Amino acid sequence: MALSPTPPVTPGPYPGDGKASLLRCGESQQLWLNQAIVAGTTRSIAVQLEWIKSGFFYVPRAAIELSFSGAPGTFEIDVEFSESDIGNSYVASATTITAANANNFARWDMPAAFFPKFIRLFAKTWPNPVTISAIATH
Repeated sequence: MALSPTPPVTPGPYPGDGKASLLRCGESQQLWLNQAIVAGTTRSIAVQLEWIKSGFFYVPRAAIELSFSGAPGTFEIDVEFSESDIGNSYVASATTITAANANNFARWDMPAAFFPKFIRLFAKTWPNPVTISAIATH
């Protein structure tokens, strides 16, 4: 499905199938912005990763930075991948985000062996009533 790179989708919960925006190389997109989380149901907006051509290979790389309004406690954020922006097609990656530093920030870097077309976040467990902001950089 063809996607328009601008304007970016407003950060927040997953708005539905086919609404992901294109995340170009060298750009960032806010996935959540001071989002209140309901564990087991809250998913972020999705972005489509532009593939980076490096010599003879295409390298889809991305990083996620999370910031919390306070101590998040014991949490799990899954990074989900899909080849089509259809809600039920997203599958959790093998790596999850489960710890924040002392300043209430966390980071995830896409493993080199992953080649997803779309990514989004899923708040699997969320014990404390703090908000979260998430930004994806490609």
